[in-house]
Amino acid sequence: MNIKSEKEYQLTVRGNVKMLTMMDSFSTTGHYLLSHYGENKIKPELQEYVLEEREVELTEYYDPNTFQLIEYVNKLAYIYSKQHICIDSSGKIKGLLNLPEIKTKWDKLKKELMQTNPIAAFEIIRHKERELSNPPELIENLENTHFMHLFLYAISFMPDGAEYKIKTEVRDRMGIGFMIPIEQTFTSEHLENGYIIHAEATIDESRKIDKQLIGKVTGQKDFDIKHYTKASFNYTENRTLNSAEMKVFEQINNDYKSDLYLNLESE
Repeated sequence: MNIKSEKEYQLTVRGNVKMLTMMDSFSTTGHYLLSHYGENKIKPELQEYVLEEREVELTEYYDPNTFQLIEYVNKLAYIYSKQHICIDSSGKIKGLLNLPEIKTKWDKLKKELMQTNPIAAFEIIRHKERELSNPPELIENLENTHFMHLFLYAISFMPDGAEYKIKTEVRDRMGIGFMIPIEQTFTSEHLENGYIIHAEATIDESRKIDKQLIGKVTGQKDFDIKHYTKASFNYTENRTLNSAEMKVFEQINNDYKSDLYLNLESE
């Protein structure tokens, strides 16, 4: 394969989370290399990319448990440190071309987990085995990683001066696992050497949320669900993402809420 372009990025993630009596703040920094290979040979309507995660570091945390949790999550995420994907014009991942390589990494990590603590690892292994045997679920999870969430969010929009309103659903960024109906608004702004896509999203009160699922996971019975996203995406004239930033506020009620800030910069 011939690389059409490649770009290095730094992704900073900062979060403030409250879950019942637990309150925490954290910050991580990750480094990535994104290579663009152009049209897929079999399906030319798809664009091929390879995303390589070079390093993710927890730079700030308040609760020592946060360090252990994020280090553990990063260890599990290592099997996806290289993703060879195909993306359609709307910003959806339509193929994962290096799934055999990912499964090989998982087999090695699974052995380590079983040797360390087979009882504690049982549920984790069961969940990951199910995910790897279900490509649509796996691809959906990859789309919701912080880097891909930013990269794909506004990829289909051009600086045509129009305002677009879209009703859709997004997975919560708190990690609970429920879908939030939202209405997105996209606008654009021309720059001397490119353009910016601005985006805002608020919860769509006209559609239902699976409160039964939320209650099952959190144990909560009273809900005051909110969501607000504000983001901007800076592109070059040839539609290469230079930088992006996104702020997301979510809450289930006063006991479950989070502020998340994502900042992506080319290096």
